Amino acid sequence: MSASDVTSVTSQSSRTATQASPAEQPIIQRQPITPEMMASLRYPHDPALSPDGKQVTYTLAEWAPGQQRRRMSLWVADVAGEGESPRLLASSDKNDQGARWSPDGQTIAFLSDRAEEGGYGKPQLYVMPAQGGAARRVCAMPNGAQALAWSPDGQRLAFTSLHGPEPSSDPIEVTPGRHTRLWTTPLAGGQPAPVTPPNLTVWDFAWSPDGASFALYYSDGPDETDWYRGQVGVVAAGGGAVRQLTHLTRQASGLAWSPDSQRIAYVSGEWSDHGLVGGDVFVIPASGGAARNLTPDVEYSPGWVQWLPDGRRLLLSGWDGVASRIGVLDEATGALTTLERGVLNGERGQPRLSASADGRAFAMMLSNAQHPAEIYHGALGGPGDAPEGINWRRLTRLNPLAEETWAHVPSQLITYAGADGWEIQALYTPPLNHEGPDAPPMILVVHGGPTSAHTDDYGGWINQALVSAGFAILRPNPRGSIGRGVAFADAVLGDMGGKDFEDLMLGVDEAVRRGLADPERLGIAGWSYGGFMTAWGVTQTPRFKAAMMGAGVCDYHSFHAQTNIQDWDERFLKAKPNEQPEVYRERSAISFAKHVTTPTLIIHGEKDPCVPVNQAYAFYHALREQSVPVELVVYPREGHGFLERDHIADWVGRMIHWMTTYLRG
Repeated sequence: MSASDVTSVTSQSSRTATQASPAEQPIIQRQPITPEMMASLRYPHDPALSPDGKQVTYTLAEWAPGQQRRRMSLWVADVAGEGESPRLLASSDKNDQGARWSPDGQTIAFLSDRAEEGGYGKPQLYVMPAQGGAARRVCAMPNGAQALAWSPDGQRLAFTSLHGPEPSSDPIEVTPGRHTRLWTTPLAGGQPAPVTPPNLTVWDFAWSPDGASFALYYSDGPDETDWYRGQVGVVAAGGGAVRQLTHLTRQASGLAWSPDSQRIAYVSGEWSDHGLVGGDVFVIPASGGAARNLTPDVEYSPGWVQWLPDGRRLLLSGWDGVASRIGVLDEATGALTTLERGVLNGERGQPRLSASADGRAFAMMLSNAQHPAEIYHGALGGPGDAPEGINWRRLTRLNPLAEETWAHVPSQLITYAGADGWEIQALYTPPLNHEGPDAPPMILVVHGGPTSAHTDDYGGWINQALVSAGFAILRPNPRGSIGRGVAFADAVLGDMGGKDFEDLMLGVDEAVRRGLADPERLGIAGWSYGGFMTAWGVTQTPRFKAAMMGAGVCDYHSFHAQTNIQDWDERFLKAKPNEQPEVYRERSAISFAKHVTTPTLIIHGEKDPCVPVNQAYAFYHALREQSVPVELVVYPREGHGFLERDHIADWVGRMIHWMTTYLRG
């Protein structure tokens, strides 16, 4: 990886970051974006292409008036419809989601927590005619149903469900959790049958094309931290013992069977978060044998694959820098034919496509600097054996007010030399309005993970709100990020707060050098891993004049004692607290709290199982004892990612006020 000072944009943006300048006049005439406006956005999820390729179902998440949490509903859009609006598929006052087409395209299965007698108040499995009509509950599980899939013959449905009764909450017994089992149930109704034994947890599954088997990513333990130690295996569709195929030391996802049911492809890497997928593509015989890496040394991050009908090639989608890449991967040679670069898959964790059986058409979420995620249809150009490019068709227009009236400011890609001369990519967004000859105040926004990446999308909760409030923001992807290959992602292992922090600070230096940021008015903000890096940053340098630490770790010892993902710190610190306690002290921000001078706002959810709230209290008290301006706000009922609308708008508003006070006041 070599350093570069190139400023050309390789994704949606067409401008370059060479100097701080006001946004164009048409943007200034639009309405500045506030946290409350961001709360009005509607987001699609989980598109599914019908078997005949003519329709796409998707889940729509939106806040209904008077409700604090988003409600999920199912919609369907016609691929060839001219000017036709998507239509509501199922009407419910609860949450409907996860639609899946039957193989013949006549029936749609989905999950719903709609109120119905005998439903246990949990999401259950429903089916309905694809052309509309009444929904019918297929079965009722005491612990609800998750993650459904059709059998290839369309006669059964598979799903996962927790095993055993819910434990008592008074008193609270700290014991291993409940396993998640794989089940099947007849479409016509009847008793569901377990497929996997009660002492294994299934995290991911795929039904073989011949209907005889399931591929699994599973673990012996039931808890969230056990996901880090899973394996790929196979089990008969009728149930039985799971036959382990792999000896993984990392995680796997994206299971995909070859058309002849003889081989299984999957994506594997060392990942910080369950659901964030980007690594290398492997293929292993379903009968057992060695797995083969098809993508060693590539400098992008595949996240999803589907076999093409010839059984020799795979359709691939993955992270590529600040955008996505779609291509065709040859199993024999590992050669990738790129079909599209620069588009951005709107799925936050895994760049999944919903493809037709021949792989020549698919539905996906697409986001860019002009609009939030929308549902698109893609069709491959060129002949079947030599596809060329993708023809896109937009199917939804969910947020017209945002597109036409909001003052959205596009980002600009910059590259610079990070630690050891490695090339680092960052997105710089200038403030909506900035007057005067001086450079604007700038906030360094650090992404979570570290298995994640900033992408050139419409912007999350904080980005555009900060820009509208008069701040420039810099979003680097330091080593440890996905989108640049496994070697780049692995470079953070055993070095959190080391060269990744150098990459971030060198990005700040680059922005200052280019005149994009006022060196005397710098802030830092981040959530989760970004929250850790915020705490770490203010203990390592006095350059930041304001900080927002969101759901961040400050003390790895106490974090390990209370988190539900103890494997994470052991893997990413490459240490164990009982064996190398000095590593835990050396990489904990609280060990260096006496050096902090930066005014710091701390935001945390009261019920966060991943980064327990004790981390927030510890850093708050450490800074108070140093007489550093600090504020801690803990939100009831919230976990690691906030769900309630008022809470989200409140914490973003508090952050803007905090940054304004100390960077612009």
